[in-house]
Amino acid sequence: MNRAALRRAALLYALAGVTLGAAAFVADLVPPAVAQFVTPLVSSGSAWGLVALVVGYLAWSYRSAAFVGVAVLALSTVTYYALILFVSRRWTAGIQSWDVDSTALVLAGLGTVARATTFWLVASVGAGVVMGWLGQAVRRGTARLASIASGVAMGFLPGEGACEIFRIVVLWGGPVNALHWSRLLSAATQVSMAVVVVSVLTWRRRRDVSWWVFVVTAAASVVAGTALWHVVDSVRMVM
Repeated sequence: MNRAALRRAALLYALAGVTLGAAAFVADLVPPAVAQFVTPLVSSGSAWGLVALVVGYLAWSYRSAAFVGVAVLALSTVTYYALILFVSRRWTAGIQSWDVDSTALVLAGLGTVARATTFWLVASVGAGVVMGWLGQAVRRGTARLASIASGVAMGFLPGEGACEIFRIVVLWGGPVNALHWSRLLSAATQVSMAVVVVSVLTWRRRRDVSWWVFVVTAAASVVAGTALWHVVDSVRMVM
């Protein structure tokens, strides 16, 4: 790839990263009635993972796929938290300049933003490498490798939504109220996005795949992805 093409690709990837981060920030500001539809599309694990998968699919090699996957997600994370830090400044909510402990409260708020940014940057590295590589494997891999890659992506990408569905449908023993239905709608949207995008990328490959390998891998990956998101949520709760 020549320099001009590299510059164009870098610009497109940078634009994708900034746009994703800004869209996730806007999703935090809209009314709850709108957020339940917008959030799963731009500010969920499925949405961000799918972006890494697609840019990895479009890359020109396995190494570049992993790199751009990390770069796009990291830039999205930095954009999102920079907007929180400098635009919405929600980490200062409830802090008044005349409060005796206002400085300590400000530092505590900044610490929260810093910890969240660090956590999601680390997650961006892991998810970016894995999803970027999987996207490239779906496109260029052998039939067996592409089938495994598609199955892993199909299982792990809706992990956040699948975890939420499991909690409400299986673990929750009480009545299902409006809040539960809203969360189920968000979760179902995430699962649907993963199914559609992975299916389209696999179809665009236009080469043979082993469907039984794909199904078995996807089933195992759904279980692993659900468990992974349970761990992620547990870590987020203590941050």
